[in-house]
Amino acid sequence: MVLRTLARAWIPRPVRIELLRLRRLPGWLAETPRMAWRRGGEADLAGYRVRLARHESPLRRAGCAADPILQAGKERNVALAAGRIDGIVVGPGKVFSYHRAVGRPSRLRGFRPGPELHDGRLSQGIGGGCCQVSNLLYLLALCSGMKIIERHRHGVDMFPDHGRTVPFGCGATVFYNYADLRFENPLDRPVALRLRIAGSHLVGEVWTDVDPGWTIEVYEADAQRYRDGDAWIRENRVRRRICRDGAVLSDEEVAHNRARVLYAQTEEGEPAMSPPISLKSMPCFAPR
Repeated sequence: MVLRTLARAWIPRPVRIELLRLRRLPGWLAETPRMAWRRGGEADLAGYRVRLARHESPLRRAGCAADPILQAGKERNVALAAGRIDGIVVGPGKVFSYHRAVGRPSRLRGFRPGPELHDGRLSQGIGGGCCQVSNLLYLLALCSGMKIIERHRHGVDMFPDHGRTVPFGCGATVFYNYADLRFENPLDRPVALRLRIAGSHLVGEVWTDVDPGWTIEVYEADAQRYRDGDAWIRENRVRRRICRDGAVLSDEEVAHNRARVLYAQTEEGEPAMSPPISLKSMPCFAPR
């Protein structure tokens, strides 16, 4: 603990970050055979006719004033990241890694400064805003039956639930390369990831080639808000229910979220829980 405190005091943050990245490198090399790399051509992807999950999110948040330069940078970064993921095929037993797919954000690779969170404070950095892509991918992975291998939750709740359509906490923060989003395909069929910018929205889908007839519901449980000293805390649990022909095959907790609320909070009791996202019309496989 003392050494860590001294390191934070004497070693510049960029150097500490690079050291953390180097620590992860051996594990990355060892995992390479399991990783999903292949991008399908349009002819190959045409064979994936069954949509397991779909979701979209706006590039601009209603009621949120943003620096126009950082907002433009974010939108470019999101488009670049989505383009590097679009078309990746994750075979049975293979693992998708956000950072392996997108790579390190840099100016030379076309990324621009965008909004980032550092220690719970809004800042900026090259590639900032790409968490919108990882947030979408995490939700799609849950809704398509993927097994989450690595996911890092946001430590703060920045915005009220204006127009929220999914449970709170269905997001994943990323920071190259030691905070990654990774999920494994536990199904006996490959799945294809499709991401694109459509107008003012980021749209993501997961497709496969055979209709299995499963359904998935991702929902919120044990939602609460409470004071912890001078701060308001928001906490919940996200669960995933898998059904077939009306019978519940599994109902498991997939995430436990606890975040500090950054916006104004009243003393009028707990707000209503966020609505569940129900994909009852969308088939999906059950995990093995």
